[in-house]
Amino acid sequence: MKYFKNTELAKLYNVSEKSVRNWIDAAEQGKLDLHLHQENGKMYIANISSNNLLVEQLVQKGKKYKNTRGYKVISPTDKFYDLYSRKQIVDIISSLEIHKEIPRQYNYFDGGAEYWDRFAWHMWEEDAPNLLKGSIELLNTNMNALDLLIGTSKRVNIVDLGVGNALPVKKLLAKLSERGQLHRYIAVDISSEMLAIAEENINKWFKGAVPFEGHVRDITYERFDDLLVEDMLQQDNEETVNLVLFLGATLMNFRSPYDVLKVIYGSMGQHDLLFYTDKPDTEAERRYFDVNAEAEVAALSPKYRFILDLLNIDPSLYDVEMGFNARTLERYIRIKLKVAITLKFSFENAERRVELNKGDSILMWRAWHQTTLGLITEFDKVGLTLLLSSTTKDRQYLLTVSGVNIAPNS
Repeated sequence: MKYFKNTELAKLYNVSEKSVRNWIDAAEQGKLDLHLHQENGKMYIANISSNNLLVEQLVQKGKKYKNTRGYKVISPTDKFYDLYSRKQIVDIISSLEIHKEIPRQYNYFDGGAEYWDRFAWHMWEEDAPNLLKGSIELLNTNMNALDLLIGTSKRVNIVDLGVGNALPVKKLLAKLSERGQLHRYIAVDISSEMLAIAEENINKWFKGAVPFEGHVRDITYERFDDLLVEDMLQQDNEETVNLVLFLGATLMNFRSPYDVLKVIYGSMGQHDLLFYTDKPDTEAERRYFDVNAEAEVAALSPKYRFILDLLNIDPSLYDVEMGFNARTLERYIRIKLKVAITLKFSFENAERRVELNKGDSILMWRAWHQTTLGLITEFDKVGLTLLLSSTTKDRQYLLTVSGVNIAPNS
């Protein structure tokens, strides 16, 4: 007979293992009509339809009669409603309800953007290798290869996805600008605050020689091809090439990297090039876990706590978990609730509540691990063909340049 392990049942229904053990004890005493299965001297709940229905009823009953001493109703701050649009708030609610996670991109607003800027400069100044420095090295050492890929194109548009503070692209912009090839620099980010930081840096570095175009987009579903329409409709459009930059392994932070790649692919023309940098999966990388800008390790870095503070989820209500899931090849930072909470979201004529149980884990950050071959395969699946690959001298960091796969003539 099929049966649930206690841990499996607890995870499936978002309850504690103690609750599952209590159900089993009650069934053994004849207080619950649950069918049990014995395996190696231990009792488990059988995986049958009648049990599943009763377990669902027990879960709902448990939510209804929560111990009020360990149960809190929390309302987000006013600033939360000021920073995020209704659509973004609904996305946060859905992600919490369905996936038990807060999408990473929402931490780059307001003070979160400022913290990321400080963190990027910290990475640039530290002695140890890191992804930022690796990305910059790879762009710089492949300038000659870039010239070959650009070919005879007279104008180059840079489309910088998830621009951050623009530090990785500084030298590339300088070279193209000095040669008179840079036509447009188009920065795309979900955060207007992040775009403002990038614009300030570009103006400081280039004194107006590089005009800045900033556009707020959520790359998980919003394409950017409309930003390039005018150039593509010009009579001499073949003399313009678009270089799409997606640097710093940002792709690996999304719940579905493949879906994000499809958005990017759908925004690219036949002559466009996608530049991507990552740190491929290795055993050493799985052991490396440096996620704080400060030298000392905080309970939870401000760049991950930002949205929790906006939601009014106090640090006393959760523990922080950091680790690596060897089954899914996913590094993670998540919080585990010490008490059950209800997040009450208020709108003009409506209210939405998100019920979270004691012991629930909420994902704050992830990084999927992918081998070099795996990365190339994922790009190929969406229709992007590898044109160039390069690694840093220490072979830790990878640059790929891909183009749109053009169907052969029949």
